[in-house]
Amino acid sequence: MNREASELRALLKMIRDFGGSASWPVLVNNCSKYGIPLLDLKPLLEIAKQRGLIKEEAGVYSLMRVVKH
Repeated sequence: MNREASELRALLKMIRDFGGSASWPVLVNNCSKYGIPLLDLKPLLEIAKQRGLIKEEAGVYSLMRVVKH
C-alpha cells in the first residue's frame, strides 16, 4: 500500500473515532497519533473531499459514507 493510501485510511479512521465528524483543531491536534504528518493533513482532506469520502461544513469534516476495511 502506498503512503497516500495509508495516510488516507488513517485520516478516515481518525474522523470515525471522533464519532464521524471532527473540527480542524481536533484533526491538527491528533494527526500525529494516527501517523499523519501535519503537513500532509490539508492535502489529504482535499483528496478525501474530491473522492466523496468526507464533506466539510464550517470547518467540521464529516464522513460521507461508511468505508469498509
